[in-house]
Amino acid sequence: MILKRGVKIQLIAFLLITIIGITVVSVNYVGFGKKALGQQYIAYVDLSDSGGVFTNAEVTYRGVPVGRVGPIQLTQDGIKVKLLLDKNHRIPREGTSAIVANRSAVGEQYIDLEPSRDGGPYLDQGKPYTIPRQLTKIPVSTAELLRNVDQLVGSVDPKNLGTIVNELDKAFSGTSTDLQKILDDTDRILKTANKSYPDTKALLDNSRVVLDTQAAEGANIRGFAANLKDLSATLRDNDGAIRDDIAAAPGAITQADGTIKDLAPTLPVLLANLTTTGQIIAARRAGLRSLMILYPVTLAGVFTVMPGDGTQHLGLALNIDSPPPCTKGYEKTPHRWPQDTRDRMPDLNTGCKAPHNSPSDVRGARNFPTSALEPVPSVPPGATDGGGFPPGKTSDAAGKPGTKDRKAAAGSGSAPSPMGQLTGINVPTTGTVELAGYDPSTGVVYGPDGRRYGLGNTGGQQRLLGDASWKMLLLGPLMGGK
Repeated sequence: MILKRGVKIQLIAFLLITIIGITVVSVNYVGFGKKALGQQYIAYVDLSDSGGVFTNAEVTYRGVPVGRVGPIQLTQDGIKVKLLLDKNHRIPREGTSAIVANRSAVGEQYIDLEPSRDGGPYLDQGKPYTIPRQLTKIPVSTAELLRNVDQLVGSVDPKNLGTIVNELDKAFSGTSTDLQKILDDTDRILKTANKSYPDTKALLDNSRVVLDTQAAEGANIRGFAANLKDLSATLRDNDGAIRDDIAAAPGAITQADGTIKDLAPTLPVLLANLTTTGQIIAARRAGLRSLMILYPVTLAGVFTVMPGDGTQHLGLALNIDSPPPCTKGYEKTPHRWPQDTRDRMPDLNTGCKAPHNSPSDVRGARNFPTSALEPVPSVPPGATDGGGFPPGKTSDAAGKPGTKDRKAAAGSGSAPSPMGQLTGINVPTTGTVELAGYDPSTGVVYGPDGRRYGLGNTGGQQRLLGDASWKMLLLGPLMGGK
């Protein structure tokens, strides 16, 4: 029978695959040729007894297979077990113990290597290392186990043993269903714990961060605990006074409520006017600060003028034309002598035109240092400035409100002026500051344009009052308007 060329090629390929597979299995699993290929290194274990271990038994490192047991040699007081370990597993030399353990109840022994630390030197470095006997453990021998069982059985009186068996029978009689439920529930608990293992591990890992934080903040925690202890002690010492204050609080609140109700007609006006005063003080804070600084110095200087020796130490310095008056801008203004006391309309178009850095006495509101002005509540978008005009707009360049423009703005449907919403709330604007009328009996307010408004407490204050809307927290409960 003549084989075809294709069949010969298939047989040759199958033969090569077989040889390669056998070689890989022999080297990786059986261990043939590993030493010759440099994939193994040798270590030894000194044992007092074999403990059931045998040649070609498995060797593990932290539960992971790392080699096989080689030949076993007898010594004068025990045995010496040769370990054939894989080169790609580095095992620490110092402190590593060897334990002969049983893989199952059948008695399949193996050697498990357990290190006590990480790092070198390692078993694959230098001469073959022998793990000393004091770092080894072997299972209990069968003979010793039987002797211990015999001693245990012999120590029990047969009469007492019968009593124990009878009592156990009574205890567990009729409980098979409950025991089965316990076993089933235990199995479910283990399965649930296994499913929750990633979360449990993450919790344990994060708990270390929490504990480290607690340790780092230990001093602060102790300080907080000490302060809390002092506070608690103070509260305990003043328990009587605190109880008296709590008992008197309802009566005081009732009196305060009655006082506020009695002041309801006038308190909103007072608070609104105080708001205006506060705004003026805030806008002139720089000047007030200078006054507060110079006032003590001035008082201290008074004592130098009158030191108490019967004389006054006073000097006089004339500051005429220091600085000289501003004349630029007043060229067309006629002089008015002090003897002329007739009423005249002021010329609002006349003012000092000198530059800010002029050595003369530069006057006028336009020369006031703007850096001294403090921020004040702004007029909301779309609202007028109290004269019926949008903020910063007037009827002419002179800044005088025109009647025609005022009526047009009032009837145009624009948002009412914030000043027309609350009694005495003077909202600073770029043009004027005006005061609206308020009827405390009805809660109705009247704007400068003569329009009637009613501001409730249920919303819309921010749109109408802008930055001044916080005042409704104080004035709203005292108003009668809805």
